[in-house]
Amino acid sequence: MNKVLFGLDRTLVLFIGIAVGAVVGISFFTGGEPSPGTQATAPVQTAVTPAPNTVGTAQGRATDAPAARLASAVAENRKIHIGVFGDSFGDGVWAGLYNILRSDDGFEVHQYSERSTGFTRYRSLNLLDDIRSKLDRQPLDIAIVSFGANDTQGIYLDGHGNTFMSEGWQRIVTERVTAVVNLLRERGVQVYWVGLPKMRDAAFDADMIRMNAFYAARMQALGVPYFETATLSADSAGRYAPYLVDPRTNARVNARTNDGIHMTIQGYIIVMRPLTERIRRSVALARAQAGQSAQRQAPAATPNRARRESGSPS
Repeated sequence: MNKVLFGLDRTLVLFIGIAVGAVVGISFFTGGEPSPGTQATAPVQTAVTPAPNTVGTAQGRATDAPAARLASAVAENRKIHIGVFGDSFGDGVWAGLYNILRSDDGFEVHQYSERSTGFTRYRSLNLLDDIRSKLDRQPLDIAIVSFGANDTQGIYLDGHGNTFMSEGWQRIVTERVTAVVNLLRERGVQVYWVGLPKMRDAAFDADMIRMNAFYAARMQALGVPYFETATLSADSAGRYAPYLVDPRTNARVNARTNDGIHMTIQGYIIVMRPLTERIRRSVALARAQAGQSAQRQAPAATPNRARRESGSPS
């Protein structure tokens, strides 16, 4: 049945969003434990050629320097607002970040993801306009962006059809992605991009490998930190794995939902931890810079002033 659905419309199956919505909702009401209905039927793995690690250079070269609003938030000692933009995978990214950071009063994580959206679907939702309106309502210090799994279709624009990954497709998506990144940066927002995980269906996974490589290259060109989730969601041989070992506890946990696409709450937490750690490093850097700035702005003490402040007679 799954193969038939994939053949009809893989993106429809992917972003109806019922599976991830149920998992996220149940996880919040059960302390993060998935419902028996979301368990993978068996720890069976599909042999897929491991994806090359194309994201290391992009991630390594992107700057960790705090953007304007993050620096201001730290200097003013106010809560740091994080917004997650994406599709239904973005819903899960938000859930993972929320669960990791919910005990930290210094952060507030906003869910701005919209299911069944993407950079090829501007007829249904223009992402640039949507993100702008959300920023107008709630200014952000950090933006987490994750799109792509809905975008394995072509784009019809200005009377021309552009097939998936064609030169025209890449040009249009690059322009749209760049516009979104530029908007966020104009608002002083720190930007991070999250790639897509390993997929169970071999053909769909091949498309996601190409999608991840495309976005890794775009983010490298823009200087945006790119965080891959494909290797974090695969086994040691790079294969799709419904069960993963949590590095924090060494416990084997159910990490994927039955559709072979979305993740459970535990899975999202596992793949979001590295990003959360990097965010904390950026915040620590902003604090260090704020301290240095305060020191530079302090007026130099004159000999008479120094004696007065120390209690020495003038």
